[in-house]
Amino acid sequence: MKIAIASTTEEIDGLVPPTFKDSPFLMIIDADKHQIFHIYGKQDPDNLVFARKVVEHDCEAVICGPMEKEAFEIVAGAGVTRYLGSGHTVQHAYSYMNRYKLELIRDYIGGPGPFGHSHSGACECGEEDGE
Repeated sequence: MKIAIASTTEEIDGLVPPTFKDSPFLMIIDADKHQIFHIYGKQDPDNLVFARKVVEHDCEAVICGPMEKEAFEIVAGAGVTRYLGSGHTVQHAYSYMNRYKLELIRDYIGGPGPFGHSHSGACECGEEDGE
C-alpha cells in the first residue's frame, strides 16, 4: 500500500504545508515497508501533477493541507482518502493517520461542503450546523 504526503522538504522532518497547492514536494511512502518510495518536486503552480502522481501510484491516501477544486477532484475521483496534516511533520502526520487522529478533507477550498450544500437556511439533510 502507498501513501502520498505533501511536504515542505525532502525529509521526514519536513512539515505538511498549509495547503496542497503550497507544497514544494510530494513523497510517496511504501506503507508496507515504512519507507519513502519516491519524492517529486513541484512541477506546476497548482500541483495538479502531484494530484495525478497520487493516482498514478495507486495511493490509498494523501496527507496534505486543504485542496483546490481541480486537485481535489482528481484524487477524490480516484477514491483516494484525503487527510488533513497541515502543520505536522511528515513523520508525525503519517503516524497520526495510522492511529486515526487526522481529520478527513471532505471538500475542496470554497466548495459546497461534503453533502454538496451548505447548512444555511432550511436544510433537511439530517446533519446539524457546523458538522
